[in-house]
Amino acid sequence: MLPDLRGIEFDWFASDSEGNLALFATAGEGFYPESVAKHHVQHTSISEAIPTPHLGTPTIWEDYAALGLFVFDWALPGGPYKKVASPKRTANQGFVASVGAISDLPQFAASFHNTRTVESWP
Repeated sequence: MLPDLRGIEFDWFASDSEGNLALFATAGEGFYPESVAKHHVQHTSISEAIPTPHLGTPTIWEDYAALGLFVFDWALPGGPYKKVASPKRTANQGFVASVGAISDLPQFAASFHNTRTVESWP
């Protein structure tokens, strides 16, 4: 049985058709692929290890972009995920490897570069 993560703010990761990585912030309401529910501990442990000096401020997303991530935040209420930041540099290979090691990492069929919102996941 999969854990019920509704109402819990957590972040999850995905890669796109070009190998880019993104962080999706659920705001306690956003959807997530079934594979994320199965492996949410892996997603959470990586997310919580990311330095976030701007936690609690509107510039938090820049902390993630500085690591080389696209960032999609769930728009309350009702969504969708909206792109709120783009990478400031190429992601560190060690970080890429740690995210890539997440079991069943979700794969987005398009490019995060060209995506402004994510309204569903295949």
